[in-house]
Parts: sequence; structure tokens; C-alpha cells
Amino acid sequence: MKPTKSTISPKISFIICTRNRQPAVTDCVNNLLRCTRQDIEIIVRDNCSEDDTVSVLQQIEDPRFKLLVAPENQGTLNFLLASQAATGDIVTWLSDEDTFQLDHLDYILDAFAEHPDCNALMGSIVVGKQNTVVHFDEAIIDDEIQVYLDTISFSGCGGIFVRREALRSNVHKYFKELSQDDAYRLWNYYPMGFFASRCAQQKLIKTSRIVVIQTRFGQTTNNWSRKTSRGFAQWPHYYPESVFDRLSSNIVNIWLKPLPFNIKLRASRRLIYAFQTHAASYVSPTLADLLRENYSEETVQAYLEHINAMSLDKRSGRYMWVTRKIFLSLPLKMLHTYRHWRKLIQV
Repeated sequence: MKPTKSTISPKISFIICTRNRQPAVTDCVNNLLRCTRQDIEIIVRDNCSEDDTVSVLQQIEDPRFKLLVAPENQGTLNFLLASQAATGDIVTWLSDEDTFQLDHLDYILDAFAEHPDCNALMGSIVVGKQNTVVHFDEAIIDDEIQVYLDTISFSGCGGIFVRREALRSNVHKYFKELSQDDAYRLWNYYPMGFFASRCAQQKLIKTSRIVVIQTRFGQTTNNWSRKTSRGFAQWPHYYPESVFDRLSSNIVNIWLKPLPFNIKLRASRRLIYAFQTHAASYVSPTLADLLRENYSEETVQAYLEHINAMSLDKRSGRYMWVTRKIFLSLPLKMLHTYRHWRKLIQV
């Protein structure tokens, strides 16, 4: 029996994208369905799973729940396509491994109501098997550079909330009929940070309240990456080449914003500095341990061998690689990225 369509206009849409992780996404959805509010919307877009995800979710009978199925594995493009189906005033995304903290839902909706000039909110989150807290102080950020850097640097899934109207006006309106390669050029592997950076404009709400906790841990694959016979065409997100691609996309993003020249320049400098300082993390034992929590040992060893082959395990090697990337590769990379973006933007 199909659930009766809800006639209540939703205040918030929860977007969940999943692939081959039926137990995790079912648990994630059931947690949201425990909410006593009827003015919520839960949208799952299955990314062409090969397990029983779709058949299990089709059994859910609740008018607040909606299931969409992608025609093929569409990678991170799935997050954009799923959001186009949202009808809630506020839109947020969750990983199927996340548990949204329902106790804070009223606070989030009230914060948007109290600050009509703010289009985005970032909440504190807990991630990883070590329960690492990504903490934000309670604040309204009105510095344009900090707003952009805070949003575009967001590397998670759950914890970002945006007004649907801002999402429509600043993302859906301009980026249509994208391929997976187009998506990579726009946001690398971090669509939520990209969406928030486009929506936030001049103000951003940040809260210390922990709104999302990662409570499920599925084995991760590199199914968002693209492999060819000669190796990766799109490197996994933790590879230095991918971090460099993200730098280029983030800088182009800010230079296409209607901001004063000096603000664009200062933001670009801070992004480049962050890229420089990030280089030491490629050989960090903490990163290796984190990868082992999510990937097979074979995948981790392949990454470490790649780092050693690039001489990034040595300080001098990291210095030379970063210097070459910034002064030789970045200008050309940004030009190619800019041209690609201009082709994608539709009005």
C-alpha cells in the first residue's frame, strides 16, 4: 500500500543519498521518522544500488518519506539532483551513516526565522569511530571572506542547512544538465560546502549544538572516483592531486562571485596558504589511521606508496611539489576550470 501524499507544506527537507548500504540508510530514515513533527520531508535518492536498498525502502509507509532512484551511479551529482526534488523551506543533507539530532530541529528552524537575512547555517558534528567533534562557536558570521572560507571548506555531508529559495536561485538556476565530470570541476567531492558557499552570501549562522552524529560505519569504496587504464582520471578525495583540483575550483568559485577585488584576492591567498600547510597531512599517521577506518588495507597501502613515489614523505619533496603546483600549475588549471565553469553556467 502506497502512503497518502502529505498535504502539509514541509518546513525542512532531509536529503539522503545512498548506494549499497541498505541497513545504514534504513536506520537513518527510521531515526528521522521518529520525529513527531509532520512538517518534515525525507528524500532518499538511491545511487543505483545493487543490493536490496530500493525494495526495503519501498516498504516504508509514511507520507513524509519519498524515494527516488538514479538511473545509474551518478556519484556526487546525486546530491544536487536529489535537492531539486525538495519542497521544504530549509534543505539539509545527510550521509546514510549519520544520525540527525532531532532535539535541535526546532532550534535550527527558529534560527532561520529569527535571521531572515541568513541563508545558511552550519552545525557542529561528530564524525569517525573516535567520535571526533567538529565544533563551531555560537555566532553570526558577517565577514564576507570568513563566510566563504567557512562554507567552501566544509568537508562533511550532514551539518549544512540552506534556504531552498537560495539554493534554487544560486545553484539550481545556473547549473543544469551536469555530468559527473562537470560536478567534479565544480565541487570536487564536496557538494554541500559548494552549495552553502553559493547560498550564504554575506552572512552565516554557526551553532555549537551537535546536530549530526556519525553512528554507522560502512565500508567505503572509491566509487566517486573515476579510473582509466592509466590510473585515476579523478583522484580519490584524500590524494594530493584531488586536493589541488579542489583548490582551483574554490578559487574560481570566489572569482565568479560579485565581490570587491580586494576581498577575492584576500580569500584566494588564504585558500593557497591552507593548501600549503595541508601538505604535511599527506604523511600524517592520523590520516593513515582514518583511512584504515573506512577503506581496505590494500587501498591504504596504494595511497602510501603513491605518496612515497611523489617524495611527499620528505619535507623537501613536499616543498618542491607545493611550489610547482602553486606557481606553475595553478594559473593554467584555474584557466581551464574557469572556462569549464563558464560553459556550465546557464541563466
